[in-house]
Amino acid sequence: PESHILPYGRSVEGVIAGLPDYYATAMPMRSGAVPLLAETHAGRPTKLEGNPTYAPHGGASSLMAQASILDLYDPDRAMHHLQGRRRLSVAQTRDKLAGIHATYAATRGAGLAFLAEESSSPTRARLVARLKQRLPEAIFAEYEPGVAEPPVAAARAVFGRDVKPSYHFSRAQRVVAIDADFFHAEAGSLAYARAFAQARRVTSRDDAMNRLYAVESTFTLTGSMADHRLRLASSHMLALAAALAAKVTGRNELTPLTRGLEFKDQEKWLDACAADLLAHRGQSIVIAGAHQPAEVHALAYAMNAALGNIGSTVDFVAFEPSAAASLAELSTAVQAGAVETLIVLGGNPAYNAPADIKFAGWKEPVKEIIRHGYFADETSLLADTHIAATHYLESWGDTRTADGTIVPIQPMILPLFDGLTEIEVLARLSGDEAADPYSLVYETITSLSGGEAATTFRTFLHDGMLAGSAYPAVRVAYNEAGAARLLRNVAAPVGLSADNLEVRFTFDHKVDDGRFANNGWLQECPDPITKITWDNAILVSPRLGKQLGIEPGGALIQVARKEVAQFPQGKESAFIGEVTVNGVTVRGPLHIQPGLSNWTIVLPLGYGRKASGRVGQGTGQDFYPARTSIAPHFVTGAKLVVTRERYLMANTQEHWSMEGRALIREANYDGTKGYSYREDPNFVDKLGVESHAPPNLGKDRDLPLHVTSSSIPRGNSMYQTPEFDGAHQWGMSIDLNTCIGCNACVVACQAENNIPIVGKDQVMRGREMHWIRLDRYYSDGQIAAGAFGGPGNDIIPEDPQASLQPVACVHCELAPCEVVCPVNATVHDEEGLNVMAYNRCIGTRYCANNCPYKVRRFNFFDWNKRRTDEVYLGPLGQAGMPELVKMVKNPDVTVRMRGVMEKCTYCVQRIQQAKIQHKVKARDSADIIVPDGTIKTACQQVCPTEAIVFGDIK
Repeated sequence: PESHILPYGRSVEGVIAGLPDYYATAMPMRSGAVPLLAETHAGRPTKLEGNPTYAPHGGASSLMAQASILDLYDPDRAMHHLQGRRRLSVAQTRDKLAGIHATYAATRGAGLAFLAEESSSPTRARLVARLKQRLPEAIFAEYEPGVAEPPVAAARAVFGRDVKPSYHFSRAQRVVAIDADFFHAEAGSLAYARAFAQARRVTSRDDAMNRLYAVESTFTLTGSMADHRLRLASSHMLALAAALAAKVTGRNELTPLTRGLEFKDQEKWLDACAADLLAHRGQSIVIAGAHQPAEVHALAYAMNAALGNIGSTVDFVAFEPSAAASLAELSTAVQAGAVETLIVLGGNPAYNAPADIKFAGWKEPVKEIIRHGYFADETSLLADTHIAATHYLESWGDTRTADGTIVPIQPMILPLFDGLTEIEVLARLSGDEAADPYSLVYETITSLSGGEAATTFRTFLHDGMLAGSAYPAVRVAYNEAGAARLLRNVAAPVGLSADNLEVRFTFDHKVDDGRFANNGWLQECPDPITKITWDNAILVSPRLGKQLGIEPGGALIQVARKEVAQFPQGKESAFIGEVTVNGVTVRGPLHIQPGLSNWTIVLPLGYGRKASGRVGQGTGQDFYPARTSIAPHFVTGAKLVVTRERYLMANTQEHWSMEGRALIREANYDGTKGYSYREDPNFVDKLGVESHAPPNLGKDRDLPLHVTSSSIPRGNSMYQTPEFDGAHQWGMSIDLNTCIGCNACVVACQAENNIPIVGKDQVMRGREMHWIRLDRYYSDGQIAAGAFGGPGNDIIPEDPQASLQPVACVHCELAPCEVVCPVNATVHDEEGLNVMAYNRCIGTRYCANNCPYKVRRFNFFDWNKRRTDEVYLGPLGQAGMPELVKMVKNPDVTVRMRGVMEKCTYCVQRIQQAKIQHKVKARDSADIIVPDGTIKTACQQVCPTEAIVFGDIK
């Protein structure tokens, strides 16, 4: 509708034109909310950062939290309440919810069922309790396709109460991860990664460094950081945990549980690991993956108890597990005809429910399905009524972090499309006429805390957390009898082979269980291990690949000449494979992934959506049909056959190794072999520096940073050394010893700097636009990584060591890009920045050709006006980006057009803002130097491990 916008006649209270405001909020997720600060410009949220008030995260945030703001402005989100094809107004929708309550109040809820996502919201828990009180016969069930918390059954068996572990990795010198990716997939992973890095960081010869043992079937971020990594099938983890527990605890009765366990140097590995743990009593952690059965967790708890870790590095906290019914229980009720009206709150069970549940078949026995969801997705297609949901940045609510701290969800903007929040829907279904979400949250928070209500709530919103609300730590005692009962009927693992494979179901690192499939920032972000974008693939080990007769990567596979000409780089041409398991066959491209257990194949979930919106529609393969409720995380008995069909994937890194170049230089910490950091902290000088030093620097390459150009020999160089006479000299350092490769910096940079999405086709042509990338190299564990061959070499590592390296523009003092630019579009400023004058650039790309780091990106198309891919606009030639998407742009950063070269700017807009703010504070003072540490770049601010440091090197 037409609207008349008037200028401010008077200044709005709390708003200064041109300056952003910041409000505390939180992004709810099943594994615990991420506390955030939302940056808003004139009431429009544009960027999210971690809330520094929440100490466990220290101001960091996650990859998905950074990208979630793009979902707010998704043109494919549900914009209307619908009953069939008829639009409902907000008033009509509320009346319908009230009518449902009136109908089922007469039956005390009999015939009414709810299916919701898991939630840690205290307000939702209060409303559900009230709903059950008023409609006691109604069924309230919860379902999440993924798990992030250990099974409650393990704690009940060995401790006799409902508790869950909380790990203190900063205190642990030795860590053993049993199929646990605690950097990414476990509850509290953001805090765990930060704490682990604190014990990992080495800045001087005398600093201690932790040691990580990782046992896993696939290759995870945690495994890539491991000092000692073991490949083992997920179905054999129980036997391994028992074998290790027997050595650590001395309990010989655990030995029978180890039958069937076989791997190279088995006793040697177990003896060394157990001895290391025993030598670090009270300073170690044994953690099992949440997807592992309760028996594995019971053994992990036994080891932590025997080592004296409980109360030191491991605490157990009391919490109330959900009393909701399971999806299987709800399914039984549906098939029995006991459900007339089903209300689905969030989630997408039509897409991600286990295959044996057959959710699509519920349409027949259930008379009416009402869906409350953010997208008109697969579940919405089955629903009779769709209620549009709000984004969390449009909502009032509350939630808990992984440690139980209650944090607010407060809106940055009014609902763009009159959506309703989940707590309002629940309140109206329980019969409340006044269901204002703000009032519901206010009532919850003020009832949980003492003091004056208005002050308490205002403090809660300002700080972004409710002080003292974390789950309380409790004393626990390990009950061996309870553990014995749990372990009584454990079966031996089955032997695996090429004819009897194990399937490991994982969630995609970017789109998770599929909920972020329509987010272009996440789709285009490369997987940190495979480097694949816009797709998922069937991951197989090198040994299985060899048995199947396939080779790794597009660089090693012979493809048709037409394909090579069409996709000169960034492509991977893969064979299509067919996996048969649980009587179901799924298809997908095969990708050889070093580091996998020999006979384990990995099926990443979250792709292959049929109704996700234009970005995610049809991307990747849907592997959910092979997943059942009996074995949702791993299953044996699978077979894999290779077809002769081909499939092109976009892979941003074709090279396995460093091709003999010292791109990453590394040494061992304690000098057991090769170079030693403790013996020689300057080991880097011995690892290929001479061949990489610019010839004009000669022997003086180690000159201190503050030297003047007159003291540097220039020889015959064409480069003119800067004078270093600016007020500041900006620089960045990235600690590769603590970087875990989470990719949060990639999307944080994209969100901050208006970096466009280019689509799969352009990525396959090598035209991705990210200003910072994450290179991943494999080696065989030799010093100076990259010892085995890359493309063209037959050696494929089965047990690789991974080296991860974030790469952005390094703002060279002697920048080779500057001397070749014919129009001086890229120049060096007096403060050490390699700056860009976008309106001067004519697009010769000479600078990109002359950059040894390949960090410059060229706009082949005008991504903000004329789109040539199908990310937003459909067929080639359609013009214009949706106005809604433009709202996510940062107003402090220019939007580039076709023919312009761009790169990392060290977030120069943040530098300038800090200078202005400091100058205002200084007023008439001549001191306008910005104190070091004041400015944080987007990549630095988001980093959970504080691996990125930016500041004034003067």
